[in-house]
Amino acid sequence: MAIQMGLGLLGSAENIFKRKFRWTMEFQGVCVTDQNIGASFVKAANRPSLTIEETEINFLNGKMWIPGKGTPDTTQVTYYDVASLQGGDVVASLFSWLATVYNFTDHIGLSQSSKSHAEGGYTCDRGILTMLDGCGGVIDSFTYLDCWPTQMNFGELDYSSNDECTIDVTLRYKNFVYTPSKTCASPFEIYCAGCDDGFDTKKPNALGNQTQPTG
Repeated sequence: MAIQMGLGLLGSAENIFKRKFRWTMEFQGVCVTDQNIGASFVKAANRPSLTIEETEINFLNGKMWIPGKGTPDTTQVTYYDVASLQGGDVVASLFSWLATVYNFTDHIGLSQSSKSHAEGGYTCDRGILTMLDGCGGVIDSFTYLDCWPTQMNFGELDYSSNDECTIDVTLRYKNFVYTPSKTCASPFEIYCAGCDDGFDTKKPNALGNQTQPTG
């Protein structure tokens, strides 16, 4: 039997397409203090990327693979580099964060904060990337946990260019939390086939799942 060649469910009026220009990115609790880096000067950002390693199993002439450890990949955020008294706190907070991880302002001492979850530590409590609909409503969000900068690139300059200056920040994070929309998406289950005869069904926000911070 021939299938229908139209858009089908993709053309439903209920669908809300997530757009690459409707989102915000902010950081809360920089260096475990009351410093925050707001969303106003963010130019570009990445959603999380997770790599699951492969474990190779060999026996005689055959081989197979099973899933191994998962590694959250680094992410990058690009900021507009502005000179502004009103918005200068954003750039100042970025500098404070980097100098806490590695004090580039003191070429002799080169101190580094040695703690994460302590006031003046090198991590940020959370980075929140929020996807929005056309009316500003929240569709879903990703929360980066215990993130810290591994690189800050102030970019190149070019006399022939009209482009604005930017700051590229690469971040490492412990894990991420995905928070689905309660109104724009169907809930999903997490299955866990263990050592018993059946399998366990867990909700996304159940303690111990990748969608909820642990430890």
